[in-house]
Amino acid sequence: MTVARRPLTALEYEADWERILRVLRWFRERPRCGLYLRQLDIGGVDTKFIESRKPLLAELLDIVLPPEALDKNAGLRNFELRYGLASKPSQVRFRILDQRLAIQGLTDLAVPAGEFASLDLGVDRVFITENEINGLAFPSLGGSLVIFGLGYGLDRLSEVRWLHGRALHYWGDIDTYGFHILDRLRALFPAAQSLLMDRETLLQHAHLWVRESDPYGEELPRLTSVERELYDDLRFNRLGEHVRLEQERIAYGWLQRALNIPG
Repeated sequence: MTVARRPLTALEYEADWERILRVLRWFRERPRCGLYLRQLDIGGVDTKFIESRKPLLAELLDIVLPPEALDKNAGLRNFELRYGLASKPSQVRFRILDQRLAIQGLTDLAVPAGEFASLDLGVDRVFITENEINGLAFPSLGGSLVIFGLGYGLDRLSEVRWLHGRALHYWGDIDTYGFHILDRLRALFPAAQSLLMDRETLLQHAHLWVRESDPYGEELPRLTSVERELYDDLRFNRLGEHVRLEQERIAYGWLQRALNIPG
C-alpha cells in the first residue's frame, strides 16, 4: 500500500501512523520471533491495537519485510503463521473410558496436540466421534478412550504415532461429509474402522433422517466396498433426497449393542 494509492485509508488511520510505524519497525528488526502477540513489547502499542488493525498491518508488513520473513503459504488472515508469531496450540479433547487408566484421577481432558502425541496411554481401543455430547456420554469401556470435537481438524492427530498400534474406530454422521471425514482419517490411519455408519443403522433410524444441506460428491478411494456402496446411495439420492442421519440421533441402546455392552 502507498499513501498515493490509498489516500482515504491513510487519512482513516492518521492518528495511528506513529504506532503503526513502530510495529513495522519491530517486526523488521525481529523477523519470525516465535512469540505470542501478547508478548510483543512495543512502546505505546498494546495487543488490542495490533489485533484490530491486522488487515492493514498485514498489507504493510508484506511490503517492508524481506521474503524470508514471510510464510506466503499462510494467507493474510492467518497473521501469526504468516509473520512467524506463536499461535494458540490446537487442542485434543478426550475421555478415558477406563477409570483404572485415569491420569491423577482425571478422565476428561483437553491438551495440546503435541502433548497428546507423547501421552501414549495404555489403551487398546480409541474411538473418535464428532459430537461433543456423544463424547461426554460415551459409555465406560475397559482399555479404551474417546476423542471428540475434532471435526475437520483430524490433522491434529497426524503426529500421534501410538494410535497406529491401537484399534481405531470413527463414528460420524451417516451422510456424505461423514464418509468424507472417514476417508480423510484413513489417509492418516489406514486401519481405522467405521462405527455405526452402516446401512442397518441408517434404515433403523429412518424416522430421524434430516436433509443434508450441501452434500459432498467426489470419489472417496479409502472407503471399504460396503461403505462406498452406502456413500454412493447417499450422494446419488437413491434412498431419498440428501439423506442424513446425525450421530446424536442414534438410540443410545444401539450404541451399547454395537459395543457389546449390556443394556
